[in-house]
Amino acid sequence: MDWKRKLELICGLITGALGITVTVGLLYVTKLTGEMLNEAPPMIRTLLFSLLLYFLPASLVAVGGYLHAVRRQLWGKLLVITASLFLTILFFLSLVALVWSRWVLLSWLIVLLTAFAVLTSIISLIVRRER
Repeated sequence: MDWKRKLELICGLITGALGITVTVGLLYVTKLTGEMLNEAPPMIRTLLFSLLLYFLPASLVAVGGYLHAVRRQLWGKLLVITASLFLTILFFLSLVALVWSRWVLLSWLIVLLTAFAVLTSIISLIVRRER
């Protein structure tokens, strides 16, 4: 395995870890907001929302990066590009909310998640398929 494939695998794994971190961060922010408002926080809805919008695409990038870098399967590249495209579109749709958010650390984690997903996608395009 050459250095490009190793870099693709590492960036994919970092993207997966950031997806888990963003999901946990959103649950924490929801819990704190509920405590500040003295109301019951919608934890189940937040969990489903964060799993669907952040954890699932990030884990698809991680799995696709593994499949493309280690197993050398072409559809891993397609998985990485599709999930990265979804995260990029989600990032640009929520850009105003991220800029004006009070939770700066969570906003930076979402920026890093999108950046590593795009970086994994770019590296997967650079890596040539060996026969």
